[in-house]
Amino acid sequence: MKKKLIFACILAILIICLICLDKVILDKKDTLKYDKVIKLNVGDKIIYSISNDTTIKWDNIKDEDGIIYYTGTYKGVISYKNKEYPITMIVEDKEKPTIEGSHDIETNVGSEVDLYDGVTISDNSHDEIKKEIVGSYDFNKTGIYNLTIKVTDKSGNEESSDFKLTVKEKNKKINSKTSSKGYKIEEISGITYVNGILIANKTYSLPQTYNPGGLLKDFTDNFELMRKDALKEGVKLKVVSGFRSYDIQNNLYNRYVARDGKKEADTYSARPGHSEHQTGLAADINSVDNNFGETKEGKWLSDNCYKYGFILRYPKGKESITGYIYESWHIRYVGDIAKELYNNGNWISLEEYLGITSQYK
Repeated sequence: MKKKLIFACILAILIICLICLDKVILDKKDTLKYDKVIKLNVGDKIIYSISNDTTIKWDNIKDEDGIIYYTGTYKGVISYKNKEYPITMIVEDKEKPTIEGSHDIETNVGSEVDLYDGVTISDNSHDEIKKEIVGSYDFNKTGIYNLTIKVTDKSGNEESSDFKLTVKEKNKKINSKTSSKGYKIEEISGITYVNGILIANKTYSLPQTYNPGGLLKDFTDNFELMRKDALKEGVKLKVVSGFRSYDIQNNLYNRYVARDGKKEADTYSARPGHSEHQTGLAADINSVDNNFGETKEGKWLSDNCYKYGFILRYPKGKESITGYIYESWHIRYVGDIAKELYNNGNWISLEEYLGITSQYK
């Protein structure tokens, strides 16, 4: 019994010693026992030896002063008493990359910029990092684009950072002078404003590219108010011809020239680029007819449209000033100054009020 106890104690001591050898043990045949696969994290030290007489040589491993920064599976051999034993090392990465310096970006239409400018992307591993911009944007179209920088490392760890890309109109070229009434005349990117009012007449034209896409909100909102009030008095008003693009006006004008000749057409139809309809602030109401001004609707429109910011754009008796025949059906939104142009029913033309001409060059 005593011998058995002594043997058990010796065996226990041997087991403890073997454990302390970090899983490198010898069996009765002097064979190495060890973990054939070991796992490390990026940034750990590489294992090159297990004990004084057991070293490991790794194939194709990249290290920096004994530290491994590249994920992957590496093969190696343990050298022990002139024998070699295969071993595998798996290097893992469980940390996300980092994104620093992400910020909102502004640019002008047509000017591409580096969306990663000023951004620093890093990772604890030295493996290649995939980076991408998530979201749609167009450097040739104005707008505010909500975008995301997304980065993914080799192990699939992801990080992201949101930012805004604002694409603005280019700085506009402004030419300025003064009208005969002292109002500032500004040409901004080919569009003329007098005292802040957009002008399209025989002297001042709009670019072919100017296209608001339809009647503007200032016109439509105020016309609806006027239409409802007129209806309460039994007067029905409707737009029969509103916005016209440059190309539509070009076709219309050429048709009139072919029918009546250029001199006659110029008295009642604008050349392309010179039409009030292209502004999106003018329209023909109810009927394009010389007798419209004598109808109940025509009289109501002439006597009341100024209350809603509209003017009769081509008043009677002002043909030599506006350059066009009297049009009782054609109104234009100008806002508060409409009350002054109404002039107690003796309409003043926009050209007179602003001190500008309307003559083809």
